[in-house]
Amino acid sequence: MDYRIQLILLANAAAALIGGALITPLVFWAKGRKPASGFFAGVAVAAITNVIGLILLWVLLKPKKPDGASSLDVMTAYNMGIAAVLGSRLEEARYYFVQSTQLDPRHIGAWLYLAHIATTPLEAWSYVQQARAIEPSDPLVQEAVSVVWPQVRHLYGESGDVPE
Repeated sequence: MDYRIQLILLANAAAALIGGALITPLVFWAKGRKPASGFFAGVAVAAITNVIGLILLWVLLKPKKPDGASSLDVMTAYNMGIAAVLGSRLEEARYYFVQSTQLDPRHIGAWLYLAHIATTPLEAWSYVQQARAIEPSDPLVQEAVSVVWPQVRHLYGESGDVPE
């Protein structure tokens, strides 16, 4: 855990204890106060210090905008997806290929890998259609069409033609 977080949590806990242990008796013993008012004053001070501590933690832990070096680029995401496929981690691969297609919607390789690891033929066909929309004459796209189309042909009628 980051030392700054530990320091803030320690200061927050100390402030809450001081508020509950010192303020309460002072208010209780003050002239003309009821015993319950000391308790509520201590609780209020502890609550206020907790809110301040949470605000400090939020400022410290809020997500930072990625700089150029740490951001995920298209090829890194694509290569991570390929590595995940080779390691049989299909959900992780799906995540990286989706990231690739979001960063570059014209990345044919990512669309075809998504079709390769799809869970249903209809899902695979939707990914192949995305790749066909980008470059229908690409040999890899034509091969993917020849593999996936026979599996979904019955959903589009019995015509043997691939829809455009």
